[in-house]
Amino acid sequence: MITGFFTLTFIISFFCLFKLLYSYGNRISKYFVLLFVCVTVTNYGYIFFSKATEFGEALLAKKIVYLGASFVPFFLYMSVSELCKIEAKKLYHNILLTFALAINTLIMTVENHSLYYRNPRFEFQDGVGVIVKEYGILYWIFPIYLLLAIALNLINIIKAIKKRNDVSVKSMIVLLVAMILVTGTYIVERLLNLNVEIIPFAYAVCIVIILGMIRRISMYDIWGYAAESISKGTDYGFILLDEDNCFLGGNDEAFEWFPELKDVKIDTPIFDYQSSMNEFIMKWIGNNESSEKYVLPVEGKFIELSNTIIIEKDDVFVRCISMHDVTEQQKYNLLSKRYNEDLSTEVNAKTQKLKKILNDIIVSMANIVESRDENTGGHIARTSDIVRIFVDHLQLKGTFKELTDEVCDCIVRAAPLHDFGKISIPDEILNKPGKFTDEEYEKMKQHSAKGAVIVNEILTNTDDEAFKEIAVNVAHYHHEKWDGNGYPDRIKDTDIPIEARIMALADVFDALVSKRVYKDAFSYDRAFEIIKESSGSHFDPDLCEEFLECRDELEALYDSYF
Repeated sequence: MITGFFTLTFIISFFCLFKLLYSYGNRISKYFVLLFVCVTVTNYGYIFFSKATEFGEALLAKKIVYLGASFVPFFLYMSVSELCKIEAKKLYHNILLTFALAINTLIMTVENHSLYYRNPRFEFQDGVGVIVKEYGILYWIFPIYLLLAIALNLINIIKAIKKRNDVSVKSMIVLLVAMILVTGTYIVERLLNLNVEIIPFAYAVCIVIILGMIRRISMYDIWGYAAESISKGTDYGFILLDEDNCFLGGNDEAFEWFPELKDVKIDTPIFDYQSSMNEFIMKWIGNNESSEKYVLPVEGKFIELSNTIIIEKDDVFVRCISMHDVTEQQKYNLLSKRYNEDLSTEVNAKTQKLKKILNDIIVSMANIVESRDENTGGHIARTSDIVRIFVDHLQLKGTFKELTDEVCDCIVRAAPLHDFGKISIPDEILNKPGKFTDEEYEKMKQHSAKGAVIVNEILTNTDDEAFKEIAVNVAHYHHEKWDGNGYPDRIKDTDIPIEARIMALADVFDALVSKRVYKDAFSYDRAFEIIKESSGSHFDPDLCEEFLECRDELEALYDSYF
């Protein structure tokens, strides 16, 4: 039974470690990884100890336990500091690390001195194997060390709850409970002098809670990064809410127009705070499809609010309340009868601005997706520039009558979305430095079809149907080949939409002349030679001929990059 208990704690901690590495990889601090490793090693040592039948085995198991346990308080302090967004003080860092190293050294050399254990021996008590010993003069540094680390963690958590608005109060309270659990478990264990140590279970529960917090905080950071990218250089503000209308963050413009938002803590219901926009947010609850807008007077300005569901899938829901200063527009509305022509000009300008905002959102989202791929840095920006140069050339030649100004504009705007489906590809495949296996390649090929589905969902509510269709086609068919040997649908010739045929040339050219982890960049001569050789097989021969005429501009473009 005892072995089963320790096995359970080991399985929990090992699963948490695997989940941490699999889901977040190198996007998390080393302290989290090392904490999870130490807890896993500690709990493995307890399994070994529970099966010991003689002193040598039991002592070796204790050393394995301490190999991890001596560093758990230190890494726990460093990890909690990061979760609380409070910098770990160097003095505390050095003190705790010194404790960890000293305890580790004492236990690893315990046979050679009586500083930690005195007269240790192994025996069974109530059917449980224990090391009976007297405590040496330095034994008490471990409980001091553990309680010091937990006390520092409690201080950081309380500081975060009281003073920081950019951390989740609910998460901090849960973390506080976890710290109290660890502390209480250790104290109870020592007071009752139990034969079976229960601290491994407290450690396992603690890292389960920390793993959940990492997932939650990761979502905040992703959307916060996207928010910053989207809003940079614009006069748009917004806040993000989850399905329970808890605050996830916002940008500077939103805080400027609604200063009361500065007092809203992350992950707390926005209705717990007084805000002039709350009444209008209430009207949107339960109506996820609402596109109705409201205009609020705010200190001499008119701020337009709109509601958008950014994502609603599985267990993730994010609502965006966007804001826009429409003071000038309101003034024009009041004078519409006298200034109809000026008003029309203003509306057109606003329409173009909204179009630019949509494009900024698309590029920002595409960049976030590309940031996962360590092999293709800058690919989005370069291929977009290639498409722009190529489309400008085709318009000037006028060979393809279907390439109207509107279509060409849509192709250029859709180019950043061509690899959006890579968001669905696991990191271990996406970032593999070498050649794919057949199975990995089949999974990688799924990104084009999945990308089409995701792009279609993102643009579901757009009024620009022509752009939506072209964007979906670019994502779906840019790996199809003229001779029908591409993927995912193996269509050929003019059955492949022209926008996808254009994107295919840009995509392959960038792959050829760019350095990747698995290859050096090809020379311009070799790259254009490969493009020419692929005419009629991979590429539309007419488009290929036109693409080769862009060589001077493309070389100048890549010279400016590299």
